[in-house]
Amino acid sequence: MKDFAFFDAQCAIGAPILGNARGGETAAGLLAEMDRNGVDKALVAHANTEAAGAIFANENLLELIQADDVDNRLTGVWTILPAQCDELPPPDEFFARMAANRVGALNLFPVAHRWQACRLTIGRLMDAAAERRIPVFLGQRIMDGGWRGVFDFMREFPAATVIVNGVSLWGADRNIRPLLENFPGCHVELSEYWVPEGIADLARLYGAERLLYGSGYPRFGHGSTMLSIRHSGLPMEQVRQIASQNLERLLTQAQLV
Repeated sequence: MKDFAFFDAQCAIGAPILGNARGGETAAGLLAEMDRNGVDKALVAHANTEAAGAIFANENLLELIQADDVDNRLTGVWTILPAQCDELPPPDEFFARMAANRVGALNLFPVAHRWQACRLTIGRLMDAAAERRIPVFLGQRIMDGGWRGVFDFMREFPAATVIVNGVSLWGADRNIRPLLENFPGCHVELSEYWVPEGIADLARLYGAERLLYGSGYPRFGHGSTMLSIRHSGLPMEQVRQIASQNLERLLTQAQLV
């Protein structure tokens, strides 16, 4: 019998142009893989967002989820773009569409989609997202300059609710810890955080409520981060927080409408 739930904060759906989907080409396949590993729910982005573009990815993500997710176990992640080209509606309308379609968080791919992630391009949308406490995924792989781009973004939007992901396996603490120390809205998804005893140390220094279970599926399997969290040495209540409760809280407090 399961002693607590897992809510995956870092998961992709669809048949990736490059790589193996591991069965997650469809919602039915992804849910079967989640069931095999004991994952209750997942926050999912489209596997081809970088290559296929934000508009296609946002629309196709809904088609994939709505086709098979009858129990509402999957919550979508939509990709944002600069306001100047009128590809997305104004923030209030965009957020209302998110709420209507079970989309709970945002991400961005400025290098792949050829734009600069700064106040000049997305200031209005990011200010509105920060005010509504809508989570935004931010990773060093997708930002111009890597970690420097992440730091620049956080300085531009210090009030944002951010989930840092894709921390690049070993040696990320010198970049993660200053962000957690200086930005209260910063959280870290743990799918690539492979530091012995590091989870317990981050929880002690910055609070377990800042850490989120994520698998990195399909690049990684669902189970490795589950194992790290279960054997982190943290009290069971903090393990439960990281496994699912923190992400549930972030999505619940977001004011989409």
